[in-house]
Amino acid sequence: MTKNMTSQFKQAVRKNIQTDRDLLSLCGWSSRGVLAIRDRCRQPRVVRVVPALAVTIVIAMLLTTSAIAQERQHAYSEYTCWFGAAFGNGHAFSNTLDARNYQFENRYERLIHSSEPFAVRWVFDVTSALVGDPRTGNGHRVYSYGIGGSPVGAQVNFVHFRRVEPFLTSAGGFLYFNHQMFGQTNFNFTAQLGGGVQLFTANRRTSLDLGYKYHHISNANLGNQNPGLDSHMVFIGLSIFR
Repeated sequence: MTKNMTSQFKQAVRKNIQTDRDLLSLCGWSSRGVLAIRDRCRQPRVVRVVPALAVTIVIAMLLTTSAIAQERQHAYSEYTCWFGAAFGNGHAFSNTLDARNYQFENRYERLIHSSEPFAVRWVFDVTSALVGDPRTGNGHRVYSYGIGGSPVGAQVNFVHFRRVEPFLTSAGGFLYFNHQMFGQTNFNFTAQLGGGVQLFTANRRTSLDLGYKYHHISNANLGNQNPGLDSHMVFIGLSIFR
């Protein structure tokens, strides 16, 4: 009987030890889980916020770029009026001195290429001119009226800034005068090269234009002589974009 009691006691002890081991194992697993959850919660908030912030910035940049591009795509046509006056005579292609040159240009510019930092426009203009030529009156300045145009021209704008755009422009054409210019021909060819700046309004539909151009008039040797006329000119005008 004593042996049976001893055997039962040993079995009960073994069961208690096994139960304690199971409880310890369960507690250890629970502790590791709690620690892992705690570590996740303790991760810096910056780590969670940075990806969302980066995505927001990228989306905002894409939307802004798309809006600006869409706005600039609409301004395909430009209608311009320039008034220019000479303040001196050049000698690159002529030898005429003490002449005067006043011009009124009506220009149409068509956008043909736009990719920052440049926008390129084809230019067509109709020009009326008042030119004082001392050669026509044998030393006395005689004014002649002329009208013509420049079917071949170009304008390149630097479009980095929204409200201010520097530009370069050039054109070639003709003028027909009511008197023979330089005592030779009524019909003369023209060429010009210049640059300036366009000051835009807030909606970019209108701009004030200021600039300088070097303007040349000659008969291209259609007459017996070809003294020509080179003029340093400043101009001011207004442009409307559509």
